[in-house]
Amino acid sequence: MISRVLFLTESREDYLADSLLHGLISLGLDVVDYPRKHVLYAGHQDCCASPQLGVRGHGFTLYGLLPDRFVDRSFVIQRLEAGWFDLVVLGQIWRQWGQLLDLAPFLQTLPVVFLDGDDDTRLFHRSGTRLRRYGWQPFPIRSGRCFYFKREWQGQFSQGRRCRVLPASFSIPADKIRPIRLENKQQLLASHCVDPEVAQACGLQTSYAFASEEDYYDDLAASRFAVTTKRGGWDCLRHYEIAAAGALPCIRQLETKPKDSAPHGLHDGVNCLSYQNWSDLQVKLDFLNSNPIKYQRLLQSSSEWVRRFTTTAAAQ
Repeated sequence: MISRVLFLTESREDYLADSLLHGLISLGLDVVDYPRKHVLYAGHQDCCASPQLGVRGHGFTLYGLLPDRFVDRSFVIQRLEAGWFDLVVLGQIWRQWGQLLDLAPFLQTLPVVFLDGDDDTRLFHRSGTRLRRYGWQPFPIRSGRCFYFKREWQGQFSQGRRCRVLPASFSIPADKIRPIRLENKQQLLASHCVDPEVAQACGLQTSYAFASEEDYYDDLAASRFAVTTKRGGWDCLRHYEIAAAGALPCIRQLETKPKDSAPHGLHDGVNCLSYQNWSDLQVKLDFLNSNPIKYQRLLQSSSEWVRRFTTTAAAQ
């Protein structure tokens, strides 16, 4: 049974690692985030100043939520060597390989999780830069309980590896999920639109439209539909935010997403819309606006979908 977790963090934001850390702490496990992931905790200045500090998405949705808590971060390596932890998580394998090599002697009897939230579709470390720096080395854990969770996964086999590769995705705090209020739907599309073609056709804004997270979610909740697209990778926190706020996600060319890559479980005409261009989207929106029962069914399925991807569900 897992109860004591050592979560090795990085200073920069990483939606996969940060959402999982939020979930593990929210489950009530004894989690040592080392070093402390300041931006996740309420009242930290990084959250208040996040636009100036360049945190993606203004730090909405994931950051500044956890109440401060006492965590004993002293003698972490000694406690690891003594077997105090039940599980070790590395938040970003691409940037923590050197740390893994240093800690490997203490990890041979523990389950170890590596997180790879990068937009890169390659498994670590299949890039020329990493190979030149480290050479070709298998993962240095021989326990057989080594798991590699990949966000932009395309079903690759873990050739020459000692760990099992599994799919992963972003997740969203459960308290961000709002009940659907059809009576509050005052606009067709959300004001912030990340597809330039649709934004130009509808007079919407492609850059950050809101400085306040509450205003952002209120705008989504007042919208029947909201547009989202593939960005650096297919998985995008905006997919989850739209569904959580109670709007229907409209995802450009969703059918071209590799089946093993996140987001998982989104299907055109079931819990979202996939569209090719503005003309195609316009036809689909007109159809659903004239078929309220079909629209409500899709919206309800979208809400059910996002509830499967809360941070606590991901942690479990």
